[in-house]
Amino acid sequence: MSQIFLEEKKEKKLGECSHKKACPYLNFERASSVLAQRDYLIRRVDEMERIMDLAREKIEKLREENKVLRKEKESLKQELVKSYPKKFKPNLKEERKEMPKKKKGAPFGHPGTSRKRPKRIDEYVDIYPLQCDRCGTEDITIYGESFEEHIIEDIKIRVKNICYRSHYGYCKRCRKVIYPKEKTRIIPNSRIGSNARAICGYLRYMGLPFRKVAKISKDIFGLEITHPSLLDFDTKIAQNGESLYERIKDEVRSSSSINADETGWKVNGENFWLWNFVNGEVALFRIEAKRAGEIVKDTLGEEYDGILGSDFYSTYNNIKAKGKQKCLAHLLREVKEIEKKNEFDKDSQEKLLCQKLKEALKSAIKTWNEFHQEKKSTKDLKVAKEVTTQKLIEVISSPQENKDITRLKKRIIKHESELLTFLDHPEIEPTNNKAERALRASVIMRKITFGNRSATGARNHQVIMSILQTASLHHIEPLSIFLSLAANQKDHLVVLEEELASSANKEPKRIRAP
Repeated sequence: MSQIFLEEKKEKKLGECSHKKACPYLNFERASSVLAQRDYLIRRVDEMERIMDLAREKIEKLREENKVLRKEKESLKQELVKSYPKKFKPNLKEERKEMPKKKKGAPFGHPGTSRKRPKRIDEYVDIYPLQCDRCGTEDITIYGESFEEHIIEDIKIRVKNICYRSHYGYCKRCRKVIYPKEKTRIIPNSRIGSNARAICGYLRYMGLPFRKVAKISKDIFGLEITHPSLLDFDTKIAQNGESLYERIKDEVRSSSSINADETGWKVNGENFWLWNFVNGEVALFRIEAKRAGEIVKDTLGEEYDGILGSDFYSTYNNIKAKGKQKCLAHLLREVKEIEKKNEFDKDSQEKLLCQKLKEALKSAIKTWNEFHQEKKSTKDLKVAKEVTTQKLIEVISSPQENKDITRLKKRIIKHESELLTFLDHPEIEPTNNKAERALRASVIMRKITFGNRSATGARNHQVIMSILQTASLHHIEPLSIFLSLAANQKDHLVVLEEELASSANKEPKRIRAP
C-alpha cells in the first residue's frame, strides 16, 4: 500500500491525472477518446450546417421558379378562356344571355330556292291503294287518270356485265380475214372495265386507302376487287398519263411565274418531300428524297425566266430567277408571334414598330387587291410601292435591342427586293397561298394513308395528282379525267392539252388575294 501511495504521490508531483485511462467523470472512458469524439462531432456539425445553407438556397430558388410557373399558368388559363368562345359554342347560361340572339334561316327578303324539277323521267312507279283505310275492304275501284306525282332523284347502283363481241369479216379483194381495229373501250387482258377503274381511282385520290376502296366497291357496287388489283389499276392510269405529266413539266419550266412549296411525305416509312409548283394554269408535283435547291433547279432550270413565289425557306435563296416574291403572310405571322412571345406594352417602341410594319404590308396588299377589283390603277400601285418602301426603311433604321425584332429586321434587309414584287407585276400574288392550297389535298391524303409504300406508288401519286390539279384549274371534272386515263382515251386529255397550249397566249387574269 505504501508503494502505491508513493506512486500516486509521484504522479501528482509530475502534474498528470491518475484517472486518465478510466475517468469516473467521463463514464470511466479514456479522456483521449472522448476528446477525439468531440472533435469529430464538431467537424460533422460544421459540415451539416454548410449542407443546410446550400439546401436553403436551393429551396429559395425553387420557390421563385414556382412563383413564375404559377404566373405563367394563370396567364395560359386566361388565354384559354379567351380562345374558348372562338372555337366552341358557349355552354354556360350567363354567356348565352350575353350573346345577341340571331334569327334562324336566311335574312329577310332573301329569295327562296328549291330543287328544280328534272326534265327527264327515267322510270315510272305506280302505287295503288290495296284496301280502304276506313272499313278495310279490298274491293277498290281505281281512277284511271287521277293520281298525284312526286318526283325524286336517286342513284342507280348495280354491276353491269358487258360482253364485247368483235366480229370479223372476209375481204374478197385481199382474200384475208379482217378483224376490227377499233377496240378503244376494251382494256386488253382485263376483266374490269374502265368505269370501275375510274371510280376506284377517283375514290383513292379523294383520300381513301386501297383496302377501303375495295370494301366500298364490294359493299355498294357489288363488285369484288382486291386491293392488289387496285394498285395495278393505279399504275396503269399513271402510265397512261406520263406524256401529259411531261407536258406539264415543260409548261412549268417555260411559265412566266410559279409558286413553289414543299411538305413532308412518307415512302415505305422513310422521310421524303412532296414538292409543288403551281400557277393559274398548271400544277406539278414531285416526290423526292431531298429538300434541296437542286430539285428546284431541275424543275425550273438553272436560270428561271419568270417570277418565283415562295416562303422564306433558304433553299429558294440560291435559285436564279427573273424575279422573286416572298410570302407576306409568313412575314405578318412572324410579327404576330413576336408580339405574343414578348408581350410588349401598348406604348412601347417595340409594339409601335410591329404595328407600323403590319400596317405597311397590309396597306400594300389592300391596294393590290383593289387593283384587281378595278378600283385602283397601275399608277396607284407605284405610289403604294414608294410609300411601303419608305415605311420599311423607317422600320429597319429604328434602333432596337430586342433579339426577335433584330432577327426580323435582318430578314427584311436580306429580302428587301423580294417583298414588293407584286406591286410591279400585279399578276403575282403577295402570298404563297396558291401553292399551299394546292398541297392541301395531298396533306389530307397523307393523314389517312400515311403516304406511299413504294417508289412506284410515289411516282403514280405525283403523276395523277399533277394531272388532276391541272385539270381542276381548267374546270375539268376529276372523274372525266379518270375515265380518259383508265380507258387510255384522249377525250378530256386533248381538251386539257389544248388549254395548256393556249395558256401561253392568254392575258393575265384579274385575281383576288385570299
